Amino acid sequence: MRVKGIKWVAGGAGVLIAVALAIWWRPRGTRPGGGIVVSSNAPARPIASEAVTHGVGAEAAGDLDAKLRAAAADLANASDAAKQKEALARLRQTLASSPTNQASVAIRRFLDSKMDAPTRQSFKIGGKGFLNEAPTLRTFLLDYLGQVDPAAAASYARGVLGSSESPDEWALALRNLALGDTSAEARALLEQKTGELLRREAWQQEPSVGYLEAFDAAVYLGGTNLAPSLAELVRRQDNPAVAHAAYLALDRLVIKDTSQLLTALEAAPELMQGREATRADYFARADVRDVPQRQVLERYLLDPQRSGAELAQFAGLFPNANYMISPNLLTPTPTPDHTALTSRDAASLQTVQDWLVDPRFANLQRPLQKVKQRLEDFARQAGR
Repeated sequence: MRVKGIKWVAGGAGVLIAVALAIWWRPRGTRPGGGIVVSSNAPARPIASEAVTHGVGAEAAGDLDAKLRAAAADLANASDAAKQKEALARLRQTLASSPTNQASVAIRRFLDSKMDAPTRQSFKIGGKGFLNEAPTLRTFLLDYLGQVDPAAAASYARGVLGSSESPDEWALALRNLALGDTSAEARALLEQKTGELLRREAWQQEPSVGYLEAFDAAVYLGGTNLAPSLAELVRRQDNPAVAHAAYLALDRLVIKDTSQLLTALEAAPELMQGREATRADYFARADVRDVPQRQVLERYLLDPQRSGAELAQFAGLFPNANYMISPNLLTPTPTPDHTALTSRDAASLQTVQDWLVDPRFANLQRPLQKVKQRLEDFARQAGR
């Protein structure tokens, strides 16, 4: 199976992108320790009365509030990463042993206090889109709230998206909103705020891990509305981290809604101007067994404006079965099994053979012969 993983390392001095088994990240410039931070990023939404509303005893609620403040102090004063990890583990155990309503109210009250502390950890996604590591106490709590009280997390996410200037917090808020509120109004807000995130130039200068991971919200939404914003970022020659994150998101959108996305890219060639080889990668995703996909692919190949370099890129990849394996905030990464791949290869080979004798494709003999030879090699390997 032609499946790949990717590794991203993001930092203030530059970006390295390499092949690996999964996506891992190093956080952007978190302070190495010392001092509780009072953040201006938190939404101001008083919830003092919610302890009573949810039936949480004042004494128990106050005890949990104190433990959250103590955890912030422990994180701020810890002398090394190991002690900070222990502090987070204790806090997680405290929250897990508390009634869900009580923990939810206490977390939101602490978030409203705007207190924060660094953790010396990365923004690292694990199973089901939740974090294995969080770079700050606030991101830890936003992530935990999304796990234990999705509805409250979705409601709180609206405040984060309306006031926070932290891209990592936005990433978690987008996820929490998507998972905790499936209404049409929430989906419209999710699309609006994802579009805003993609256009935040200040967050693109030294992109945090959370910012880049948040591009998955565009994949979750699907469709073509955010494709122009992603394509604009793909064209960014001066920012390889952002360009690569956008490339992956747009590629996964093509996989998800192939005919729709390829039709949009064909109708607006300026979207991929200067990134024609990347456009070839996307069109090589087309599955000729699907009639609309075959039709848009034929129009793409027969376009007289298609350059030899772009056609050569297409010929070296079609049918594109390279998949980036990674844990994502919202969406899984589908990967076809061996049977599906061989079936698609066989159908692609038959289609290329048909094109080779079709007068419309007379000027495409060289790239089509290259595809034919490669697919015949695949067929021989599959038959062994």
